[in-house]
Amino acid sequence: MKVLDFIVNQVLREPSIFLSIVVLLGMIFLKKKGSAILVSTLKTMVGVRVLQIGTGLLSSSSKPMLSMLVARFGLQGRVADPWSGVAEGLERMADVPLAGQIGLILLLAWLLHLLFSRFTPLKVVFLTGHTAFTDTVVITFSVYAISGWSDWRAIALSVILLAVYWWLFPALMAKPLKKLVGDDNITIGHNMAAFGWVAMLIAKWTGDPKNDTEKLVLPGWLNVMKDSVISYSVIMAFLYTLIGILSGPTAAADYTGGMNYILFSFMQGINIAVGVTILLLGVRMFLAELLPAFQGFAKVVVPGAIPAVDNPVFWTYAPQATLLGLIFTVVGMTAGVLLQILLGSTFITIPSVIPIFFGGCTLGAFASKYGGIRGTIIATFVLGIVQVFGAVWFSQVVGFQVAAGAHIDFCTLWPAVFSALKLIF
Repeated sequence: MKVLDFIVNQVLREPSIFLSIVVLLGMIFLKKKGSAILVSTLKTMVGVRVLQIGTGLLSSSSKPMLSMLVARFGLQGRVADPWSGVAEGLERMADVPLAGQIGLILLLAWLLHLLFSRFTPLKVVFLTGHTAFTDTVVITFSVYAISGWSDWRAIALSVILLAVYWWLFPALMAKPLKKLVGDDNITIGHNMAAFGWVAMLIAKWTGDPKNDTEKLVLPGWLNVMKDSVISYSVIMAFLYTLIGILSGPTAAADYTGGMNYILFSFMQGINIAVGVTILLLGVRMFLAELLPAFQGFAKVVVPGAIPAVDNPVFWTYAPQATLLGLIFTVVGMTAGVLLQILLGSTFITIPSVIPIFFGGCTLGAFASKYGGIRGTIIATFVLGIVQVFGAVWFSQVVGFQVAAGAHIDFCTLWPAVFSALKLIF
């Protein structure tokens, strides 16, 4: 059991190690030379670590800005953040056997999804380890909260729900994503695998793919905004400086470390541009090694399978759409929160940086090839509102007291699934 615990709670939870093992096995199965195997494995590990540093900078730069707003306006509600759900789920299950079975549930579900892929026409391998962990905790807690089970029945139901989710929806997303990724044989391995297609559908209904987001022509000097470093620097520095001004020096005092609150806010926006630049470098590094090596892995483990990978991978295919998605997800979520306040909602959704950045950017990329500029804007705005209301729906269904749904699937698919299960139980 100690070996199993080490594999599940150490190896599978660390994306750089997990993906490096996949590449290592793939290169061995392809019978590559030892030096080539070493190079690909280490480049994968370094590339994923670079990506993680970039995503960490996005998170650490955004959290104080959101916290300043919450403190300034006294917002109370449910926090739409997957890791808040993990923390509350583990705490609420601390006194039942399930808390110690999370690793086993994750491993069994991942192996079962491999069996589904091997013996059905839908062939995919879910490779986003940290997402698999958050999914496992939140879904297991939800099963426990809905059913009252804490024995083998809860384990079995959780394993089945997770395995089907990691197998079915990434596989179904592979075909529609071809318009975005072209010849690269990948699909989404995240909490947008079920309802990411809605972004494409809304974009298709409301936009025109001929107005390509990546060919957006800006007048005069604004053409410099086509450079992602410049665009993220200008837009995020402006947005965060505005948040700093709205929050004021008193609310900001606990977060600035003595720096002037406006200057602090401006620099957090610049940090976002730094984080995105680092993140995209990491994506290019590890993807260049993963895609060819995965063919060897799939050939032996799941013949014909394609990798289901993390969100930032898709940003490189449509960087301008990614930025549009981020901006209009923020606008949509802001509109959703204002609607909740106007409607006198019992609980207000407090969005976190994770669904804002990783959801908004990814859904923007998904929408871009189906609806162009207008479709991307409308799709991400609408889904921003949906996430705000759906997050509270999920928290009410499963009984979260602090956390809420985060990404789009946890604001749509999962509250619907557990609402149906609640009727049965």
